[in-house]
Amino acid sequence: MTRVCVVKQHTTYDLFTRTGPDLPAIVASSNWRSGPLGLWEAFDTSARIVFEDPAPECQRGKQQWSQYVRGWELWPPGSTADDADLVDWAHYDVVISIDVAVPTRIVRRFPSVMWCYYFIEGGPTGIDERFRGSPFFSYNVFLNHRLAKSLLASDSAGLRRMRKSRRAVLDFPYYMQSARSVRKLHPQLADVPRTGVCLSHHSREVLRDGERAALARTGPVRTEWRTIADIHRAELESAYFVVHPASKPSVGVALIEAISAGCLVLAPTDRVLGFPELLAPGLEFRTMDELLGLLESLENDPRTREGYRLQQERLVEEWCYRNPAHNLDMLLRAFRSSSVPSRRQIRAERQSRVRATVETAGLRGIRRIRRTLGMGLPSCA
Repeated sequence: MTRVCVVKQHTTYDLFTRTGPDLPAIVASSNWRSGPLGLWEAFDTSARIVFEDPAPECQRGKQQWSQYVRGWELWPPGSTADDADLVDWAHYDVVISIDVAVPTRIVRRFPSVMWCYYFIEGGPTGIDERFRGSPFFSYNVFLNHRLAKSLLASDSAGLRRMRKSRRAVLDFPYYMQSARSVRKLHPQLADVPRTGVCLSHHSREVLRDGERAALARTGPVRTEWRTIADIHRAELESAYFVVHPASKPSVGVALIEAISAGCLVLAPTDRVLGFPELLAPGLEFRTMDELLGLLESLENDPRTREGYRLQQERLVEEWCYRNPAHNLDMLLRAFRSSSVPSRRQIRAERQSRVRATVETAGLRGIRRIRRTLGMGLPSCA
């Protein structure tokens, strides 16, 4: 079975702060987000934490998110980490790094490993903007946060690129989860009756007392939690996961988790920047009154409600789990079949970096022109 390691630096704010003894304990230690749980279902997966490295590539992630992280317990008492220089990375077939946790000098010492990385920030559009041209740092695969809507075939462009240069970009969501990943984490809650709604994080900020009272006609309105386990319990006890129509737009990874927990997700498409295609057109709403009417209709028609829930579940299973797992395995096969020397990979990376720099400069120029034209010309009157 393919051996996968998910690794982060001890100062990285997101995901797990413990590496065992089992997946529930790893996830319970996480700072808010649960992450790619499906890797543990699809592969022989383990987690590692390494000490922060001063190499510039290992500082890139912190430069992007440190200004937003205040007062977080990034390194709880009793936590342990490894020295990345002392780890035998050859034990793994695939290493998936959260930001760039392992520096280039180490990556180049283990050419038999397929090195992959996400950047936490950037989301599904990052590959077109700040991360254009990836992967860099001698890594082989850039995981771009996008839903994997199709299966790679032997003649796919990504596989050809991997065989030719040992470099590729892969559609691979940060929440690589199956339709039941969250439920599998908490089997003790499997038979808990579902009632009411779990509100999204940003929705809590805009919910009014009168709206809460109106939502409560459906059942409990869950808005209080302190840990990732609290969030999961709220999702597992709720029939619906709701995004308030006045909440600020967000990428929407929480939708994947809520569907994996068994909720029917209700959200306005314009509040979901990353994955609006997970939402059913028949469930669209724009106002709180429309949401309340939709909830009443669904409560009165359990068969239709369950049909929508299963529809969302099928999409998560396919796009967030089965396709990503299959495609990662296909990419590993292409990687292993490549006889390209490391110098060609390095040369291809340099060429990609130059091309990305030119393209990014061009896009910025186009945006400036559009902004200028949008302001119009001054009046001569």
